[in-house]
Amino acid sequence: MAVPYILTGRPCSGKTTLAAWLCRRLPQPVAGLRTLCTGRCEAGPLFSMQDLTTGRMVPISREENGRVCGIPRTFETFGTEVLQAAINSHARTVLVDEVGRFERNCTGYLDMLTELLAGPRTVVLTVKREDLPHLNALRAWPGAVQIDLDAESPETVRARLAQTLPASLHPGVSVRLFREEKCFGPGPLQLLELVGRTGSLHKAAAAMGMAYSKAWKMLGNLEAQWGFAMVERKGGGAGGGGCLLTPRAWDLLARYRAVQWAGEHAAHEEFARQFAEF
Repeated sequence: MAVPYILTGRPCSGKTTLAAWLCRRLPQPVAGLRTLCTGRCEAGPLFSMQDLTTGRMVPISREENGRVCGIPRTFETFGTEVLQAAINSHARTVLVDEVGRFERNCTGYLDMLTELLAGPRTVVLTVKREDLPHLNALRAWPGAVQIDLDAESPETVRARLAQTLPASLHPGVSVRLFREEKCFGPGPLQLLELVGRTGSLHKAAAAMGMAYSKAWKMLGNLEAQWGFAMVERKGGGAGGGGCLLTPRAWDLLARYRAVQWAGEHAAHEEFARQFAEF
């Protein structure tokens, strides 16, 4: 049985970024799924699950009676299928980013996750910091490398793990969009994703370690380059007020993510053919 890596921490603590860093240092190829913020309602952010192998994305939450609720069927069908495909594949590392309260009644999905953790593949799992039995069980998984990003910073963890996890050869793909000059890329993507998730430009900037004024300038440049509003600003208050992404901004994110996934997928396939002997 391989040793799994289980990451936990508060929202926007860097779990997803650190999990991606880990996957680049662990045995290749990587399969599994990741969770992306794909919308927001009055009650909070909405999420979808993406299959890393096919790029397919399916919603895992929706608004019901003024609350954000999970969609159990997505986990029990699509999620279980993705994990089963990873188990049956040639993947040597499986990413599951992330597990939270939405899965608490999804027995089939959780059973498949348990099978995956007990199997021969290295698993990188991010777990929300919530006091729920299924999450507590994952955080106490025997023999796992437990990483608490509320107790130590991602930089400290990377420095520690880099001593025992030398980087393997892997392709790196970074998609940037241009007109006369660059008009979109990883930085703006991260900013808009965090605004969409937190509903606040101030919180998004803080999560990126960026000054609020710089984030505001980046947002203004984006709106000037694309010719439409990226956010709907909500009035004042502590922390610079709130922001909601506009429908066109969400559409831009979806299209950019699709191009990004296609580039990554093509690069990894060609890399596997060209560098199989290295």
